[in-house]
Amino acid sequence: MGSDASSAATAHTLARLGEDELRVLVALAAGADPSALPEFEALDVAAVADELRRQGLITQTGMAVTDAVARALGPFPAGLAPISAEPLDEATITEALGRIGDDDRRVLERLVWGPPQGTVGNAQRAVTWPDAASPIDRLLALRLLRPVDERTVILPREVALVLRGGRIFDENGERPALPRVQAASTDRRPAGAAGAFGERQSTDWRPVLDTAAQSDLWVQLAYAEEDGTLTSAIVRVLFVAHGSAYLVRRAGARLTVPTGRIISAQTLEPVVINDPPLEQELSPTLAH
Repeated sequence: MGSDASSAATAHTLARLGEDELRVLVALAAGADPSALPEFEALDVAAVADELRRQGLITQTGMAVTDAVARALGPFPAGLAPISAEPLDEATITEALGRIGDDDRRVLERLVWGPPQGTVGNAQRAVTWPDAASPIDRLLALRLLRPVDERTVILPREVALVLRGGRIFDENGERPALPRVQAASTDRRPAGAAGAFGERQSTDWRPVLDTAAQSDLWVQLAYAEEDGTLTSAIVRVLFVAHGSAYLVRRAGARLTVPTGRIISAQTLEPVVINDPPLEQELSPTLAH
């Protein structure tokens, strides 16, 4: 089975999962062990895992999600960053959190339930605690935020888990929201049509993109590049017209995807982090 067919099948399967199954799957994709977490103690995790395994969503041995599931759920399942290359220990995080002020905490609170990335100016600045003059400066100096590139910072996974009290989902609001997957349907054209992805007539994703455009929501979009490579991106929807979806990536770059290459779409959270950037929203004079 090709990667496009596999991903489309996975999206259809995810769309049919019950809430308990989806919660366990998201936790596993985030690298957590649901059986060891108090928030799952009322659930028969082993039985749910058996069902997920039967549906081909986790591996036959162990509790790892399949590659197709990992792609479908995106880079930040449960709103958590990937495991840090050099993670801080809990004592260091707790000590650092004790040194920051309310403005600094407000930045962390906006990232803690995901997505864990935000846009700032000069994210890779060299800054030390004595020289820190802004919330972003202080958080970078203490490594409570880390630069991803020149314009992007990320809340490290281990910091988010301390701020969440070790939880995957918010006890009251159930944040991060469980992914709502709308799988694309497939209607093959007659033999001779150009290209496997050109043959696909995807329509079920359209309400997802329309809702995202109207309500200004981030969307996890799975689609195929011209060479057939499967790609997953978090995007902001501008509009869909003339056979293409016109989008903006989280990092700010424009993206146009022919509708025939869209595999699946799921709505995420409202667009609040990158518009305006973190630093600009806190203090316009600091954005540069």
